[in-house]
Amino acid sequence: MPRSPDEEPLSVVEATFDDVRKLAALFREAAEAAGLQERVQLDCELALVEAANNIVEHGYAGTTGGKISFWLAIVPAEVRMELRDQGKPVPSGQFSKCQQFELDAPDGRGTTIIQSCIDQIGYRTEHGENRLVMIKQL
Repeated sequence: MPRSPDEEPLSVVEATFDDVRKLAALFREAAEAAGLQERVQLDCELALVEAANNIVEHGYAGTTGGKISFWLAIVPAEVRMELRDQGKPVPSGQFSKCQQFELDAPDGRGTTIIQSCIDQIGYRTEHGENRLVMIKQL
């Protein structure tokens, strides 16, 4: 199921927590079909869900009508996931610094969770569109 970000997305969903579950289910289906190791599947799904939840919670901050587009490529060397949205951009440098948090804090763990699950993270905003690329090496 290799897909390129130049192609149509695998899915476009509403920016809701319910629809984040749909993205997770699509990922699990593709990962199982590709025969990914369970640990790789868990890491990628956790990063995907955390990133998409952050888009819903922080990017769109409770507004309605927002969309999240999802691309997925599973190739012999890597799993590449890309999320795009038109919500509020992530603060500059958010993915390039190590985040400290308290274990019992109600929020603020998302970036660190993504960083711990994924080998390479790329983020940029162009023309009002946010693009988050997450790569897990196989």
